[in-house]
Amino acid sequence: MAGRFDTATIKEQVYQILRRELVRQRYEPGEWLQENEIAERLNVSRSPVREALRMLTGEGLLVEIPKKGVYVRKLTEDKIRENFSIRCLLEVNAIQSLHDLQTEAAEALLACLSRECTAYPDRDPWEKQDEESLHALLMRLAGNETAVQIHKKLCDQLLLIRVSALSCQSDAERFLSEHAKIVQYILEGCLERAADLDRAHLLRTQELVLQYVCRK
Repeated sequence: MAGRFDTATIKEQVYQILRRELVRQRYEPGEWLQENEIAERLNVSRSPVREALRMLTGEGLLVEIPKKGVYVRKLTEDKIRENFSIRCLLEVNAIQSLHDLQTEAAEALLACLSRECTAYPDRDPWEKQDEESLHALLMRLAGNETAVQIHKKLCDQLLLIRVSALSCQSDAERFLSEHAKIVQYILEGCLERAADLDRAHLLRTQELVLQYVCRK
């Protein structure tokens, strides 16, 4: 990338560029990310690159091997199943706790759904930051901050393959429709139906991701 960054935001900009490149699969799973190469390409020093790599490692997108370097995380089939299994437990528990929603929470759900529908089809809904997603919002509304952080890290790990695995238009349309139904059930107080649909929704997503990994 030509030009230099504003020094006040250099680390954040490098982080955002590398995160976007990881999500768009510029790098292969297991590939070594070399500080020198990245710094030269972005026309920055190694320090902000090192900090950005550390942040991405903390999110689970990268892994650091002592005395070797930083590599793109590889997700095995077992790890993917484990990831979705834990996410399912967290989200179902969160949904089941959403009794007597306040007006503000209900409005947040509707606003989130509106953003997703507005973003489609002009913007890839799978490429959004997970903090904006319905799944993340459900976790926050449940009010368990520890669960929110665990859930976020699990979602971050799947960013490496989710965009490609869920790029089919029909999949996006179906999943957005399921999101709308989940919100409807929650607002109607049908929490078990919402939890059941979310569970089925996540299992379908898991199968699409696994199919994609098997084709690679």
